[in-house]
Amino acid sequence: MKNSARLKQAMHYISQNKFNVDNKYRLKFHLMGECGWINDPNGFIFYNDWYHCFFQYNPFEPFWGPTYWGHAVSKDLVKWDYLPIALAPDKEYDKSGCFSGSAIEKDGKLYLMYTGHVEDCAGSYYQTQCIAYSEDGISFEKYFKNPVINTSDIPEQASKNDFRDPKAFKKGDFYYAVIASQSKEGKGQVLLYKSSDLLKWEYVNTIIRNNNIVEENIWECPDLFEFGEKDILLFSAQQKEGKKVIKSETFYCVGKMNFKSGLFHIDYCEKLDWGKYFYAPHTTVDKKGRRLMIAWMDNWNCPFPTQEGHNWAGALILPRELYLRNNKLFMKPVDEIKKYRKEEIHVERVLSDESMYLNCESECMEIESDLFFITDAKVEINIFSGVLTNNSVKILYDSFSKKLKFIINDLVFNNESQEIDLHPIDNKVNIRFLLDKSSIELFINEGEKVLTNRIYPLEKYNTLSISSKGTCKVNLKKWNLNV
Repeated sequence: MKNSARLKQAMHYISQNKFNVDNKYRLKFHLMGECGWINDPNGFIFYNDWYHCFFQYNPFEPFWGPTYWGHAVSKDLVKWDYLPIALAPDKEYDKSGCFSGSAIEKDGKLYLMYTGHVEDCAGSYYQTQCIAYSEDGISFEKYFKNPVINTSDIPEQASKNDFRDPKAFKKGDFYYAVIASQSKEGKGQVLLYKSSDLLKWEYVNTIIRNNNIVEENIWECPDLFEFGEKDILLFSAQQKEGKKVIKSETFYCVGKMNFKSGLFHIDYCEKLDWGKYFYAPHTTVDKKGRRLMIAWMDNWNCPFPTQEGHNWAGALILPRELYLRNNKLFMKPVDEIKKYRKEEIHVERVLSDESMYLNCESECMEIESDLFFITDAKVEINIFSGVLTNNSVKILYDSFSKKLKFIINDLVFNNESQEIDLHPIDNKVNIRFLLDKSSIELFINEGEKVLTNRIYPLEKYNTLSISSKGTCKVNLKKWNLNV
């Protein structure tokens, strides 16, 4: 395939600018762009013995712009190698951006299904679905009959403008794609399309509508997959005032998909991640049979301090393994991160109205703590710099109120807090978190609830403290992560 002028220009720019980034908040074990801006992960797939992850990419500046598809590969989901940009907005049907989509293997080839975005100078736009394919998983050619799903293929009750983010998958003899949409009344919904060859598609039905399921009405990035006898539907949702995003979250629905009627029946719906820096998750299955998920580790209504002088913005979460327990979706970091653990510290101690302190002079660490409540207690885990009082992250759990609070003090936030309801299991709360320079991912009770956040320390943390008002037995393990 002959690379287009826009793709060549982007690759040349990256080669000249990828070393001109400020590394102060660059992450060690999370995927970022070499420079510029990234948001949604796309086309997360295990193909030809490599994990591939594509992502929405503007290499030219650390701001959202006309989107390319960046591309990276990994053997272990922790360390990533960059490949050439896979897609550039260089056709009439995608000239304003190659928006989000998915990857699927067919006859040994890797196919990308993505949204072509076209916008005029007045801000009017439309979106269609397109195909690109590759023999080697590196160089991609766009299908000469794109778009494969045009505006004329959108049902009457759906918006002709907001029609994006196809997730393609195979079931039985057919390929299916779920696509985010809005009704003519402006409510979020998900459409289902069907194909025998990935090239010719027909509309099946609107599988789900936002009939008071969630507050937000702009739905994006759907994903539908089987999990045992259940089906899981993921979607991200936004609420806007004008063009400004004021709220954005991600949800999962457990239920059953009827492919004959094209309808999804919901048993249970819940927020997927309780932190503020999580959006647009994307899943795949690897050769081990694991259902893996990756997501954008930022969000539209959050600050991006690295946009100012750092020449990069945006990152993806450490991939997670999903599992279903009691009709709820749990998640944990992929086990591959464990091989990077070094210098283990193990402390077991009963705290009764007292504190203990540990040295933690590392920018990348993992901590797992079991809290056994002998009496009701208020427990605080605090990571901080001993020099600066306004440079800390705190985790507080109150067994009286059954609430967990997460508090950030750093370059961006002053006492920023998030709170969730959390019940102990047999008088125990399990807290595990991974810190990577400017991110913290918090897994509670073996992934029953997860909080994903970005943090921007004023200087390196050097102290870990745990205190208890009341009596609590603490079993804590700490590792530095050398990646």
